[in-house]
Amino acid sequence: MNKKLFAGVMVLILTITCAVAQPQLYRTAIGLNAGYNYGITLKHYLTDKNMVEGIANFNYGPGITVLYEFNNRHPFDIDELDWYYGAGAHVKFINGRRANVFYNDLGTHINIGIDAILGLEYTLKDVPLNLGINIKPELNFTADNLIWFDGALTIRYVLK
Repeated sequence: MNKKLFAGVMVLILTITCAVAQPQLYRTAIGLNAGYNYGITLKHYLTDKNMVEGIANFNYGPGITVLYEFNNRHPFDIDELDWYYGAGAHVKFINGRRANVFYNDLGTHINIGIDAILGLEYTLKDVPLNLGINIKPELNFTADNLIWFDGALTIRYVLK
């Protein structure tokens, strides 16, 4: 059942990212999210200033985070540099055997919560790469650890 829910959420994210957009530097980028909750990230511009990002997490079990983000262009007068902020939600299936530091029993736990994100990203002009850094605090409703602070370095391939 958990695999069907995870697959359904992934299909939903891919459907959302097919919306028409007019971004400045790129339209869609996919890559690696190298943080505590490591995984794969997909970011897509819906408009010039609004983005949706999906992060498939693999730490301590599969999970998905979906974020709605607002882009702010060119801090420090650098054309390729953007900063963004946003919020969203996550669902994670935590394996208690792998995360026994956080859970008293060894079963599978469903972790549901809300997220915030603040980040900075740089898109290379001549190479289709996007590099970023972010901080992403989480408020968990169904886990033993109520508040969690995550952050990540990201590297994405720009699909345009």
